[in-house]
Amino acid sequence: MLTVLLAFATLALTSPIDKRAPCVVTSYAGFATCATSTNIEIQGNITVPANQVVNWSKLNAGTVVTLTGTVSFAKGTLSSANYLMTVGGSGITFTGTGTLNGNGQDYWDGQGANGGVPKPKMFRVTTTTGGSKFSGFTIKNTPVHCFGVGGSDTTFDGITIDNSAGDAGGGHNTDGFDISATGITIQNCKVHNQDDCLAVNHGENIAFTNNVCVGGHGISIGSVQSGSIVKGVTVSSCTISNSQNGVRIKTVYGATAGSVSDISYTNIALSNISDFGIVVRQDYLNGGPTGKALSKMPITNVTLSNIHGTVPSKAYSVFVLCATGECTGFNWSNISVLTKKTSCTGITPTGC
Repeated sequence: MLTVLLAFATLALTSPIDKRAPCVVTSYAGFATCATSTNIEIQGNITVPANQVVNWSKLNAGTVVTLTGTVSFAKGTLSSANYLMTVGGSGITFTGTGTLNGNGQDYWDGQGANGGVPKPKMFRVTTTTGGSKFSGFTIKNTPVHCFGVGGSDTTFDGITIDNSAGDAGGGHNTDGFDISATGITIQNCKVHNQDDCLAVNHGENIAFTNNVCVGGHGISIGSVQSGSIVKGVTVSSCTISNSQNGVRIKTVYGATAGSVSDISYTNIALSNISDFGIVVRQDYLNGGPTGKALSKMPITNVTLSNIHGTVPSKAYSVFVLCATGECTGFNWSNISVLTKKTSCTGITPTGC
């Protein structure tokens, strides 16, 4: 009898349903099996079938996920209303040396989410809070946008987003981090893509520090839609290269409500920027700027300091196009972006 009891106890301690033991994902079915565990190990190589997703939007508090190897998502017909992977919960840790591969090369057609074949977004971080952290892993070849970030109190550290194959392969709308959240820190990351490296669309207290952005459209506030509020964004010690823009703030044309305030860009290095070193505009539309600022969305208390680098002679080092009275409290210091071609309209105090 004693022997039987000991054997039963040993089995109980090592059972995969025990939430204290690692639950190992080695196939697509394992994502559902392990969704209630608090200690999950993803061990690639794994292929997620076409038109299937990984939905971990309600992980238990304190769950630790460790990714090794590669998880690939087979091409399907899901649209940009869908994310291939979703993670949510309180105090979540998602870390590892592995790779999530969206196989974007099978979707890219130069049109992104604006047309062509349907393309899903990559990784939604929804309702994370409580000091959640994502770190170390790589995401490559996203069909369109990479991270869609909601929730609060979450850090992204040392992540690589590698859409470099999209430069020649038709990648478009491959945003790195799209933020509509509060209390988000993004640090020590590298993004190579064909759209915004960072796009803060809504939220407060966002820090973007010591990141490298290659390709794409720059480090952006917006586009901020009518009624949205962006406040307290700090961008510091970042490099931007081979990009259309460097530093960018954009609000939609015709916005009737909302605000952008307390924005700081400091210690930013620019190289090989094709269009604008620094650009602030209130004429933005997805199909292209209108050339005429129309807005009731104030942009206030903006600090731009120690921004340096080069743009070609045909490009603008600084371009500001604001509706009258809507851009105030701009503080400029140690701006050295060559060439010195500038255009500043609607800003107070005047000049840039």
